[in-house]
Amino acid sequence: MELFLPSIFLLIVALIIIVLIIPQFSPLIITLISAAILVAATYNHFTMFWNEYTQSTWQQGLKLFAPGIIILAIFFYLLIAIGSFFTGGKVPVPAVPAINVPSAASATNFLTSTLNNSMAAVADATDAVKDTVTGAVNQAVSRTNESLNAMNNANNNTKNITRSKLAVI
Repeated sequence: MELFLPSIFLLIVALIIIVLIIPQFSPLIITLISAAILVAATYNHFTMFWNEYTQSTWQQGLKLFAPGIIILAIFFYLLIAIGSFFTGGKVPVPAVPAINVPSAASATNFLTSTLNNSMAAVADATDAVKDTVTGAVNQAVSRTNESLNAMNNANNNTKNITRSKLAVI
């Protein structure tokens, strides 16, 4: 019973980590964690079973045949590659079925019509604001021009009065 409960506890903790924590990571982080775990597991495996690898001698006799096996594999691959050139190199590709795509005008449904209506309402509102601001600016400019004209007329009148007084003297 002592070995059973810790393994159940470890399984529950692993499930919680897998279901709740791992999906929150980005693919890059998951890849880096997987690579680190793979390196650690490989190192642990070789340190644990190094004696078995050194004492395993049944494959020692096959070392003599390794170059011949590789040469035969390369030769077989080259024969297949050359043979594919002489068969015309055509790959059977099925015909692409005709796809009937509906027109863009028929794509208006409730969502697109709602979006179009809201965009039109926003455009109308911005036009109204633009017209209001333009009118206000034009009115302010015209008032400024009127006051400048009044000031210029007043200056001209005072100049004329002083000239007429000087002319009298």
